[in-house]
Amino acid sequence: MLALHLRAADLADTSLTVSPLFETVLSLRAWTSPNRHRLHEPWRRRVLAAWQQCDTEMLTALVSPDGRIPDFLAPRPSTASPALDDEIAVVAATRAVEMRRDIAAAFSADVPSILAGPARAVRTRTVQALSQYWATCLRPDWARIRAVLDGDVDYRAQQLSHFGARKMFEHLDSRVRWDDGVLWVDRLEDQVWVDVDGRGLPLIPSVFVHGAITQISPTRAPSLVYPARGRGAVWDGALWNLARSVPNRALTNLLGTQRATILTLLDMPTTTGELAAALGVSPSAASQHLRVLREAAAVRRVRQGRSVLYVRTPLGDELVGRQR
Repeated sequence: MLALHLRAADLADTSLTVSPLFETVLSLRAWTSPNRHRLHEPWRRRVLAAWQQCDTEMLTALVSPDGRIPDFLAPRPSTASPALDDEIAVVAATRAVEMRRDIAAAFSADVPSILAGPARAVRTRTVQALSQYWATCLRPDWARIRAVLDGDVDYRAQQLSHFGARKMFEHLDSRVRWDDGVLWVDRLEDQVWVDVDGRGLPLIPSVFVHGAITQISPTRAPSLVYPARGRGAVWDGALWNLARSVPNRALTNLLGTQRATILTLLDMPTTTGELAAALGVSPSAASQHLRVLREAAAVRRVRQGRSVLYVRTPLGDELVGRQR
């Protein structure tokens, strides 16, 4: 059990952050342990040829047999929406002693020989491998991933403003609970106490984690990664699996079939056009249903680039019966 002690200043500086580097690094576990990450099988099949052109020897070596990844590969984000190049630059500037320490901490058994060579060569090859992997395997789908992450950030921000920090923390993941100034994360066999000590706590949603995870480093401020809301629909899309998203009878009686279906489908941020195509109605008809749901505070709009996406509000989640 990990105990993160948050002071008033830490709560004030708690932020919701989207990190392309975290997603890049965490996605490697879908390749090293595919049976534990079946959710991402459609994506793996689609980018397999690109993956095989990457430095797979280095990329797979970065993940330990039990799924740990050296902390220096995912440095704490400095902004709410860092660019990958800026995050990669931080990795490239990691001191050799920190890199060695983080690698040793990640591997309970022997460190792979590819990571045990001269520090500069290991660091350079790692940066090159991650950059190529991002460009060929993740960047083509980043808009889709980012939509899910942004939708989650928007949802958590609503929870924070409507219900306070306790509610937001406790709904991040079943592993997380808040109690009297301490954020408990159930991910370690032994109890470890970490004083955040005025450094703030970035909360980072991810489509590539099953449960909340943290970084524990004697020299780095902590961060918390948690499963993004709607991650289950990131590749196949809940919109195209209507049989999985049939609204319950009570919701249908309350809202009508079309509006109840729309509300049920919004497990991930979605455009009006996508909803119209899924329902087999015109965009204007879908827009009308969304307007009614917005007026009832069951959904809200989120802008992603030039697109306008719709997401459920906390009230919408309660109506659907999928409150996280």
